Amino acid sequence: MDLISIQQLVSGERGERKELGRGHRVPDPGGGCTWRLGPQEAEAQERRKLEEEKRSRLERFNSSRINLENLADLEKLVQRRREKRLKRRVPPRAPEPEVKPQPEAPLEPVDLEVFLKAAAENQEALIDKYLADGGDPNAHDQLHRTALHWACLKGHGQLVNKLLEAGATVDARDLLDRTPVFWACRRGHLDILKQLLNRGARVNARDKIWSTPLHVAVRTGHCDCLEHLIACGAHIDAQDKEGDTALHEAVRHGRYKAMKVLLLYGAKLGVQNGASVTPVQLARDWQRGIQEALQAHIGHPRTRC
Repeated sequence: MDLISIQQLVSGERGERKELGRGHRVPDPGGGCTWRLGPQEAEAQERRKLEEEKRSRLERFNSSRINLENLADLEKLVQRRREKRLKRRVPPRAPEPEVKPQPEAPLEPVDLEVFLKAAAENQEALIDKYLADGGDPNAHDQLHRTALHWACLKGHGQLVNKLLEAGATVDARDLLDRTPVFWACRRGHLDILKQLLNRGARVNARDKIWSTPLHVAVRTGHCDCLEHLIACGAHIDAQDKEGDTALHEAVRHGRYKAMKVLLLYGAKLGVQNGASVTPVQLARDWQRGIQEALQAHIGHPRTRC
């Protein structure tokens, strides 16, 4: 085994230090005799890879482009795009077989109960069947409610017109002597109300407690019907069996907007009802009742905050 002098060791160590000082190759501490790239070589290698990728992308782009140097190149481009469109086009569907409508089964005879229910539910086919079989359009139930009553209550304008054309009585009365006009005002169907009045319905009809459609429109708060009734000649100060006018009803039910409409059209404030109470006194009594109810509960444990 050869011996190494101290000078050789010193010179070899210096050579290794010079090699490491250049920054080209650095020995891998855990790899024995393997070497890894230094920082400058790794950076140069990464730069070469980026330039190669950029060059390859540019070559692919140039190869995909079409050089339109003459008219033939343009025709090729148009032909190629046409072929692409033809490939994407969906093939036409086969015509669907024509479905012939099946004849509807004839309806069974419609009795009175079904007829009235059909009027409430707007089932015109049953109404047509009933009328075609010679049914009476004025037929009613035990409470004397006709199909016209139900159609007006539910707001079925087309059905109302059909029943009137078939001969339904426009002022038919139920057990409380209320005509279809009452029923239309009860739900606020202004279009139905106009239909009935245009057919000659009585605007000042009275029920068993002498209420008029005006009273009903005020109680239910339908001011559009209220104004139309007044415009058609309704008696604005008409009194019911207890002497209440529509203004009394507006105060009692708290219908502020209806009260303003009545006053605008000239309703009288001094009309007394059967208890000799005017609308103004009724409003005072109503307010006094509220004040007394509030004062009676002042200091009560349940009303304390």
